[in-house]
Amino acid sequence: DWIIDEALNQHLDWKNKSIDIAISINISAKQFLKKDFAENLIKKIEEKSIIPNKIILEITEYILIDNSNKVYSSLKKLHDFGIKISLDDFGTGYSSLSYLRKYPIDYLKIDKSFVDETYSKNGKIFIETIVKMGQMLNMKIVAEGVENSNQVEYLKSISCDLYQGYYFSKPLSAKDFEDFYKVKNR
Repeated sequence: DWIIDEALNQHLDWKNKSIDIAISINISAKQFLKKDFAENLIKKIEEKSIIPNKIILEITEYILIDNSNKVYSSLKKLHDFGIKISLDDFGTGYSSLSYLRKYPIDYLKIDKSFVDETYSKNGKIFIETIVKMGQMLNMKIVAEGVENSNQVEYLKSISCDLYQGYYFSKPLSAKDFEDFYKVKNR
């Protein structure tokens, strides 16, 4: 709960500094499965007058294993409210294509372990398959762990939507991010 509050407060602080961006919050399965998680998060977002589509919840496939009506209901409630849902580390755990069909997912994040394989034929096959499949399901595709220009160029060539990784920046404190953002957006 503290992490969610801090992330929402950071979003508001940045918005007040003219850094109006979406913020992603990693949610553990234990946290997501708590009673009234969706209702409590929606209430916090409403109380802080945050535009819901500026919040992206990053969940892992482990949450979806339960395959219960409660998981579906919570994800649908959050998604219908306007919160974006991102499936993190896709392909590394308990992957099932039925998850992509059943649940309201906006972003599909390709795990770094796949991005590291952009130099091999088989690696490229997996990446291209994930990108095309996600895009056909109207999801934005995010490549994680991008570390060099060759990876960026390859991902651009296959129409991957977004990239993150050390190639762009190492993790930054909130203050350092503000400086970084201002330099990049002059």
